Amino acid sequence: LEVKGQTIFFDYSDSPVFADEPQKYNYYFKRSLRETDVKDNIYPLNFQVNYSYKSLSFLARLGYKQLTNKYNRIEIIRALDYFNSFTNSSHNAMDIRKFPKNVTDQGGKILFYTRLWDPNNHPDEAEKERRRQQNEFRIEACRIIKKNFKNADVGLFPDKLAMNMASDILLDEKKTSRKEYFRLLKQCDIGIADDGLKDTPGWKIGEYLLFGKSVVTTPLNVAINDFHEHINYEKLSTRNSFIEVPEKIEFLLNERKYLEVGKNNLEWSSEYLHPKNYFKRILDKTIRNLK
Repeated sequence: LEVKGQTIFFDYSDSPVFADEPQKYNYYFKRSLRETDVKDNIYPLNFQVNYSYKSLSFLARLGYKQLTNKYNRIEIIRALDYFNSFTNSSHNAMDIRKFPKNVTDQGGKILFYTRLWDPNNHPDEAEKERRRQQNEFRIEACRIIKKNFKNADVGLFPDKLAMNMASDILLDEKKTSRKEYFRLLKQCDIGIADDGLKDTPGWKIGEYLLFGKSVVTTPLNVAINDFHEHINYEKLSTRNSFIEVPEKIEFLLNERKYLEVGKNNLEWSSEYLHPKNYFKRILDKTIRNLK
């Protein structure tokens, strides 16, 4: 992005490794940014969330080359799927205008929909081990929540790997579409999250925040603006400490603290994730420095 002669680079990589050289730009905003890398012209993009806004109007503004580009095919189909009838991630289902404007009490319901990653599908031994740990946490977290809390909806996407490893906690695939997931998310209060690819946060935690939910998560290993433990989330001690999940949930259930945290997160997401302020924050920083 170019603003008044200044260049701004947006790095949305899952990895903490830089996609380009920050010194080539005036401002470098990065998702999955380590705290130690926040310096000079490098700033965090915070959490990543997949949402849309007036997708049909957006399509109408695209030129012929963009509409016929084979690399855009899937997203164009999702944008055209206005009635959520033939894709599992319709842009209409993800329309930011449909997201909640306030926090409502759903009785302390807990949500953790997740999936497994096959270690054998990656050549790197370190990545294989990371996936093994990730899978163990996700399986055991679902099981321990299911065992300890009746008011919970948890489980694994029912692919072949999950069927082989944890057939007792498989989800109904019909409930895993984006439309159904967001419908369920509105009916919950506490969302469980863990690291996604490259040991960095995935979309899940950002969705929790935009829907005004409280969060229990594994340690956050990236820089996030003004996002604090006990105010915005409860943190497990390690990547593998699924045994601590019930204790963190009980803390949020006590005196319905999840409502306070949910309100904090709705306010935080409005300032940092909602499109009305997402780019405004970035532009204010760059333009202010020009004055």
